[in-house]
Amino acid sequence: MVEHSANSRHAIALVLSACSGLLSTASPARAEEMLPPAQYRSIRDSASGERPLADFKKIIRFSGFSPSAGADEVADYLAAEAKAIGLANIAIEHYASDGKSFYWAFHREPYWEGHKGELWLVAPDREQIADFKAVRSFLGRYSRTASATAELVDVGSGDNPQDYAGRSVEGKIVLASGAAPSVMRLAVWERKALGVVSYRTEFARDFPDQIGMVQLVPWIGPHGEAPTFAFSISYRAGQALRERLAAGQKLTVHADVEADNGAGQYPEVRAEIPGTDPALPAVLVYAHDNSRNTGGANNLTGVGCTLEVARLLHQLIAAGTLPQPRRTIRFMWGSEHYGITQHFHEHPDDLQHILAMVNIDMIGYNQQTSRAVFHLYRSPDSNPSFIDDIVQSFVEKVGQENTISIRDFDVTAVSPSEGFLDPIFAPTGSRQQFQYNVERFWGPSDHEDAQALGVRAVLLNDFPDVFLSTQDDSPAAVDPTQMRRGVALSAAAAYFLGAAASGDTSKLLRNAATKAFKRLVDDEVKASGYVASAKGDDLPQAHRDATNVIRQAMAREITGFDSLSLLVGSPGFREQEKPFLADLSATAQMALRRIDAFATARAGQLRVAANAPRAGARDAEYGHLVPVRTEAVRGPVNFFRPEYGRWWLIEKTGDEHFEKQVPLSHRGIYMTYEALNFADGKRSVAEIRDALSAEFDPVPLSEVAQYFQFMEKLGVVGELGAKPK
Repeated sequence: MVEHSANSRHAIALVLSACSGLLSTASPARAEEMLPPAQYRSIRDSASGERPLADFKKIIRFSGFSPSAGADEVADYLAAEAKAIGLANIAIEHYASDGKSFYWAFHREPYWEGHKGELWLVAPDREQIADFKAVRSFLGRYSRTASATAELVDVGSGDNPQDYAGRSVEGKIVLASGAAPSVMRLAVWERKALGVVSYRTEFARDFPDQIGMVQLVPWIGPHGEAPTFAFSISYRAGQALRERLAAGQKLTVHADVEADNGAGQYPEVRAEIPGTDPALPAVLVYAHDNSRNTGGANNLTGVGCTLEVARLLHQLIAAGTLPQPRRTIRFMWGSEHYGITQHFHEHPDDLQHILAMVNIDMIGYNQQTSRAVFHLYRSPDSNPSFIDDIVQSFVEKVGQENTISIRDFDVTAVSPSEGFLDPIFAPTGSRQQFQYNVERFWGPSDHEDAQALGVRAVLLNDFPDVFLSTQDDSPAAVDPTQMRRGVALSAAAAYFLGAAASGDTSKLLRNAATKAFKRLVDDEVKASGYVASAKGDDLPQAHRDATNVIRQAMAREITGFDSLSLLVGSPGFREQEKPFLADLSATAQMALRRIDAFATARAGQLRVAANAPRAGARDAEYGHLVPVRTEAVRGPVNFFRPEYGRWWLIEKTGDEHFEKQVPLSHRGIYMTYEALNFADGKRSVAEIRDALSAEFDPVPLSEVAQYFQFMEKLGVVGELGAKPK
């Protein structure tokens, strides 16, 4: 991270001053309407926060976490609701999952269904500690059937070998605060303990009685070991046991677990609102539906929201209130991460039939009690497109109209207003304002997998959520008012994406331009920070990094602008686009001149050279190496999440700590993700280094080159050859 000095703050002030005129024109008090006001109002007024909550309550009855019997019950419910709504082309497709094999770099999960999970203190007194039937979060996912009585041993965090120094855990049950999978490995697989009791430390001060779900992933040990069992208890309960053990008491516990485990299937549900032109690619609205049968229901808020989006759009279109959209709006529900990747693994040609994807994850929570903020996560720099600015417009519209402002406080009214501009409330919901944020790309959710396959996708999501995956993660955490707002903006965005045509070109270009200008200002502030923070001989490289930020930003914005032709059609688009691109280019050139001038001024202060270094021999060498993804391994290859890539990488390399060979992986979880996304067969290794450095922080060329050499050996990218001319 760059620490901004007084020079940096001065540079930022200069940038903002230079751009003040731009900001005043690019940030109007009222954004231009994307949809005709009557159409938006019909969607807004028809949206309900209570109906998706009702769906949420019905689905939570099922125990499913794909693949499981409960997952099929969820799928059947969704298909039945889609039919009742009147959607077309309803289908349920199943994908095999055996817990052993891979598709691309994803490890298929086993079928798992918990039936019983009781943990008792049996000596020196008898007391029940946990019961799965009372709270699902008590039993760790992938626990196996067992009946064991043994001494309880405190191993501290339990996820470090040093925690076991001087302690014998063989034949005992361990109490630990660390990650349950690591404790399972160190205590059970390596030291022959019988099982694990894990207590929660997250939010311990404010929520000491929360019981957090744990998952025993990986579910197969390095030598083929199967997990035994894990119980999850609250921080308060865990501390009480620790204190008794620390006082010298010998505690004996009994664990009784019943669970099914084996091969299963992932269900995926699809349904559509048909468009007038079936030849056009569809707009995909996606939510994952794998409720956890070991606790945690956050997934199902997105499912309730998307059902309501489908319901209200179909009704308005059927009534003639909204014209039938040009493009089909497809709804899909499947397991998180696995669903979207397995779909395109089995149907690779379908990638050509999806124009854009709105991924709706957790949504609609009471923002005061859950501490949540509604977020739009935009696309990564590897795949910017029209969807970002369009969905952002609807988020900002609902956000501005539902945020309290003194400007909208009417003191002359008989009953003074609360300061909302044009609020959306639900009859049974709160009157809270709408806390929202628009951010650059982040995950993890299904948009992450879709983007890695080239799908234009954004995420709508509530974060943080202090109830996530605990016994409090339930319908009681939802606020119908916030859910209704989420439904309204999601439905409006999905409908606009489906209905947009050539007549919307000018409006879309204006919308994209105003947002692009704001981003360029932010990019110049970031770039100036590099120059301001440089010391001595570091200045030339900082100057290069700064100019790279601006050039990459301009390339990103051009790509986003050009993608609009996919939405509105290409005839006449280029001519309408030209003046906007010319203005953006002029803005970027002015930014580069200011960066150069600032670097020159800094050089005078530091008495060093200011010029950015020219490309060296290594840049020239790597400028001819162009990584290209192979068809054998598509989608993300995650270095850190076992089931989404790490497990596959361990098997391929034969090294459990393969990441130590790849310095790039130490620079954040999305650095390697984006590096692979940038491998489009056009960019060289050196160009990918520049793109990554602008999106995140400057990275050495050698690390990027070594990463691709590593992935080449594994067959993720083809042989690094000459750059096409």
